[in-house]
Amino acid sequence: MVITVVMAHPVINPDKLVKSRCSDRYTPFLHLKAGLWLALACLPVVVQAAEWDSSARLTLSEVYSDNIRLSVTDEESESITTVKPGFSLKGQGARLKLGIDYSMQNLFYAQNPDQNRTYNQLKAYEQSELIKDFFYFDSSASISQRLSNPTNNFAQDNLNLTNNRGDVTTLRVEPYLKRNLGGYVSAELRHSLSWIQFDNTGASDAKSSITSAYLTNGLAATKLSWRLDYRQQSDIRDTGVDSERRSSKAMISYRVISTLSLVGYAGRQDNNIQTSRSSVNGSYWSAGFNWMPGPKFSLEATTGENYDQVRLSWNPITRTSVNVAYSERGVGLNTSATWSGKISHRTRRSTWAFDYSESVTSTLQLELAPQPALISDGQGGILVGPDGVPVVVFVNVYELTDEEFLRARAKSSVSYKTGKSKVSLVTYKELRTYELSGDELASEGGSLSWRWQFASRTSATISFQEQRFDVSGSSNRRMSTTSRVNLARSLGSHMNARVELRRNEVDTDAGSGGEYIENRISAYLNMSF
Repeated sequence: MVITVVMAHPVINPDKLVKSRCSDRYTPFLHLKAGLWLALACLPVVVQAAEWDSSARLTLSEVYSDNIRLSVTDEESESITTVKPGFSLKGQGARLKLGIDYSMQNLFYAQNPDQNRTYNQLKAYEQSELIKDFFYFDSSASISQRLSNPTNNFAQDNLNLTNNRGDVTTLRVEPYLKRNLGGYVSAELRHSLSWIQFDNTGASDAKSSITSAYLTNGLAATKLSWRLDYRQQSDIRDTGVDSERRSSKAMISYRVISTLSLVGYAGRQDNNIQTSRSSVNGSYWSAGFNWMPGPKFSLEATTGENYDQVRLSWNPITRTSVNVAYSERGVGLNTSATWSGKISHRTRRSTWAFDYSESVTSTLQLELAPQPALISDGQGGILVGPDGVPVVVFVNVYELTDEEFLRARAKSSVSYKTGKSKVSLVTYKELRTYELSGDELASEGGSLSWRWQFASRTSATISFQEQRFDVSGSSNRRMSTTSRVNLARSLGSHMNARVELRRNEVDTDAGSGGEYIENRISAYLNMSF
């Protein structure tokens, strides 16, 4: 349903919006309140004549589990009824983008009615241009559930009675100024405030503040290009240790001939985090060249003091893309050699992709990272695509912690489809090295699925998924194997149904006594309005 509306001024109290449950140091600054008041005052102008697309949905399900508590020795069967209403709202205007996806998952247990519960799941974002070509305001919010401690029996969704999952709630507001000054200089000043609350986990509630700015040449620049960047990030934890990062960077490029430019970089890194390894604050510079013989290929290489780097970009055909980067810094949080890359290739029937990245980050920053999709329920329940078929996602097996860590992650995927079927293979491997304790946690997994549309309105999906994680220096090594078979049928343009058989097996090191098996049979009815 698409409608065009003119909205009245909303009645909202910004003081309540920004009020925090944490200590006084979490109280937002006065300029944030002033920015919220200005945003609300400009909002009626922004939303006028916007197009709104809204929909409502309802999922009803009945699930039988033969081991609802994921017990090793005392298996208990249970029937769970789920009533899950939800809605989605998207708005698109000349100066506004908005998206909200909300679900309320109500669980009713036949044998354990005292465990009946409700989970809220939300993903929302807003991007508005309050003063044309000058003042912008972005915001986002989310509520999801995730695993608290992977060393205990871990559930893949909210149905199991393990007390090992908790809410993660986030809120972000980000006003910023952006201006193009006569085609010669572009400038931006941005300030982001984010709050996160963890429930039943080992991580601290926190606030993250990021201030960033840049100046760069405008479109009128010809041979000479330049850019200045500044970024300061403070993570303030309620009970954990605070951290701060500050960086500044300058880039200059001069085109000697049409295919060759001379480039140079200079900057400084200053960081204050808890770490047991080398973290060097200081300055760096690097100089070299950028060679671009055509629109499909570019190579940049620079070397200097405390910074060497090489970047390759190659697009031989429209369906193929290769981007690879290598760098080595003598200052900063990661002073070792660092690789990153993305490779993708598409044919008429297949899609191939691989990406790899390394960075020093934290649970706080990963949870606050923007989520591109709105169709996720944050692992609170089964994620179902538009066709009613469940989408396979890997369980986040990492413990929530206040420690910073070096994260190295590789992921690959390949899919092949014909007129009636699609085969998909996804693999990943991730290693986290924690800065203070020095512990390493390795996780790897893979998923193979086959979807067969054997009738016009009926399809079958078979999937197999395996995940392993290993904590260095301990016996916490586990492997989770999940097998699924489901049959889905469309009952009309706004309704579909499916049944699913699922088996989940968890194995641990020999003698650790942590193995268990859970079998499920489920029936779902999905309706949209």
